[in-house]
Amino acid sequence: MQTSLDDLGTPLVSVTFCVLDIETTGGPAAATNIIEIGAARVRDGRVVEEFEQLVNPGMPLPPFITRLTGIDDTLLADQ
Repeated sequence: MQTSLDDLGTPLVSVTFCVLDIETTGGPAAATNIIEIGAARVRDGRVVEEFEQLVNPGMPLPPFITRLTGIDDTLLADQ
């Protein structure tokens, strides 16, 4: 028998919750800095509010992270 998330209590579609997305400079957790925070508030299965903020990590971004995210040092300079 397959268990559904709905079997755990209130159906997810009936709950207001936030989904978070964090972009970082990459590497080991202890040496990683955040470069972007994104959030979406979901109610009744629909996005009702969004938040996005770039964060200057205080260090140059590795080229791989710039290629992966499309975020570069110029975008972060004044954040």
